[in-house]
Amino acid sequence: MNQRVVDVVLAEAQAEYLANNKIPATFLAELDLLAATLTTAGDLLATLSAAIALKQIYIEEAQAQIDQQNQETQMKDIQDQITDLKNEVKMLRGKK
Repeated sequence: MNQRVVDVVLAEAQAEYLANNKIPATFLAELDLLAATLTTAGDLLATLSAAIALKQIYIEEAQAQIDQQNQETQMKDIQDQITDLKNEVKMLRGKK
């Protein structure tokens, strides 16, 4: 094949490509839009992830406070029982 045939084939291929495909500027704009959409979706997922993590921290802190209050209540009850038992022992010793 000579150069002239190659040039004609390439010109036809280029014309067919441009006819079947979008203008490069339009294609690039569409890619930009797609990239922006994906970036926005990624930002949304990151925000949701942070919100879920923060909610979990709040739940854990609230549960820790409840557990601490329960433990303090149990300790007070035990202390009250010990005090009552001491008083009973004193009363029993006094009766003898």
